[in-house]
Amino acid sequence: MTVRGLAEAAEIIETLVRIPRYALVGFAGRHLVYGSTEGGVYSAYAVDPETGTRRLVASDVHMLIEAREPSTKVVFLRDVSKGFELSRVFARDVETGEEVEVSGGVEPQRIAGLAFDGERVAWSGATKTSAGIYVASLSRGGVERIAETKGREFVTDVSEKYVVGYGHLTGNPFSAELLVIDVSARTQRIVTPREGSTNVAPRLLGSRVLFASNYEDMDTFRLYVLDLETGELGRVSLGRGDMDEFGPVEFVDYGWTPDGKVWAIGKKRGTSRLFVDGRALGPESGFVSSAAVRRDRAFVVHSSLRSPPKVLSVDTETGSTTVLVDNPLPAKIEESLGDARFVEVESSDGLRIPTYVLESRTSPKPGPTVVYPHGGPWSEVADSWTPIVAALAALGYHVVAPNFRGSTGYGAKFRLMDIGDPGGADMEDVAAAARWAVESGLSREGGVSIVGYSYGGYTTLMQLTTRPKLWRCGVAGAPVADWEMMYELADRYFKTFQEVLFAGKKELFKERSPITYVENIEAPVCIVQPQNDSRTPIQPVLEFVRRLVALGKTFELHVLPDIGHAVSLSNEPLAKFLTYVAAFLARCYPES
Repeated sequence: MTVRGLAEAAEIIETLVRIPRYALVGFAGRHLVYGSTEGGVYSAYAVDPETGTRRLVASDVHMLIEAREPSTKVVFLRDVSKGFELSRVFARDVETGEEVEVSGGVEPQRIAGLAFDGERVAWSGATKTSAGIYVASLSRGGVERIAETKGREFVTDVSEKYVVGYGHLTGNPFSAELLVIDVSARTQRIVTPREGSTNVAPRLLGSRVLFASNYEDMDTFRLYVLDLETGELGRVSLGRGDMDEFGPVEFVDYGWTPDGKVWAIGKKRGTSRLFVDGRALGPESGFVSSAAVRRDRAFVVHSSLRSPPKVLSVDTETGSTTVLVDNPLPAKIEESLGDARFVEVESSDGLRIPTYVLESRTSPKPGPTVVYPHGGPWSEVADSWTPIVAALAALGYHVVAPNFRGSTGYGAKFRLMDIGDPGGADMEDVAAAARWAVESGLSREGGVSIVGYSYGGYTTLMQLTTRPKLWRCGVAGAPVADWEMMYELADRYFKTFQEVLFAGKKELFKERSPITYVENIEAPVCIVQPQNDSRTPIQPVLEFVRRLVALGKTFELHVLPDIGHAVSLSNEPLAKFLTYVAAFLARCYPES
């Protein structure tokens, strides 16, 4: 047998979803703080690096942000709306366990940016009708709204004097600018080294901000330091040249070390490395997804397509690496995962599309193959642990994951190619990946399916409705079915998201909506939709299904009750999604 039977598939899925994911956020006192699903839902944990002792800090966390020494506090969000992503801000002391609500008096909001300096908390929040930036003090209490915003601004740091962040502040969807707010003077200014450039994620050290920008080379992000008081601007000065030699085109994350040096996770072509003061540390292959640096030690989360995340401790002087939190892959799963490789697929206009392939050892070549378009669209599939990709391969499917135009990780020009054209040329890239699977011998003609979630779910519906003969079947998780209806239902954050993605071309909403072409569907389709999803709401999906019923099309609809869009924050909904995927695909490949 190649494709797994349902009982075996259920066992594989249950095993895979229990494998914890990790994200380091820094130190609270002596404790290294991280977010993880190790308890079944995404929660905050603390580990003593000296003893390895771990403790649960706070459960059911929606977002966890950078901890700051010497404070023993951890700041996080909780969704208080059953998945609609309306959150409140909380702080908990790692040592005493005392928890307080920070956002008291402010209605629950969609919070996209959250920052903490050990005393002050700042965030950017949006409701259905308004958006703003807020500041609270842990010692004094109380919340102040210090700015009104458009809804898609991202606060990234705060100090006694400043709140800083970034966004599309000039109305140009092809650029991003820094936002600097003087807290006491209540003044705000937009900062950009060059009009039309993209500038993101400022981090404060006194009056200086560290940020990434492409203003010198529009295709490559580099790190710069700007002094907010003197206006002096320059590239980051590093003690070693390893980072320049690696040549990252983007950064996963970066920040200041306690002694004022710069650490950064640079990435290119789906791989990333940690650099401290320009020196490369930790694994040379795979993907570093988060880091925390403290004096003579650096801690990283590292994974690959074939290996789950581990927390590693790296000596910044010697470079020696030890495993702090292991996360071994069960032998049965490891034996089912085949070769992982990077290829470039030529799209219809000649553009080379960076693509990751994970083969299944349980299937022959050619064999059952799934194209997996990622969500976002501003995201990527890298050489990092991706539960859906790993599950598909373990279940017996070769997986082709194209980083279609608009994906992150391949430079600013590539990332901007989707602006003003979603559902256009990016769909050609995904279709090219399906054809490549056949031409390369991975799949037979007529043997390629498509599975995606969020923007990947949208891509699935667009492929099935506009290229109906290309696909054997498709699974659309939390898809966009109708951009027009979604815009009407959206809050200020997601209205702005659509305006940026479409570059203001609202006339394209109908043309680029799967519901416009629903009558074209020929292949079976499975839709899995969270009930309380406020990013890709259920109402347009139900209308899409209503039309499928009227047209007599073959489909399945599964509604995940009482949860929101982010199914990966909890093991149970992720397992349900993957179970529906497994059962549907098994029916699509009865000969396997």
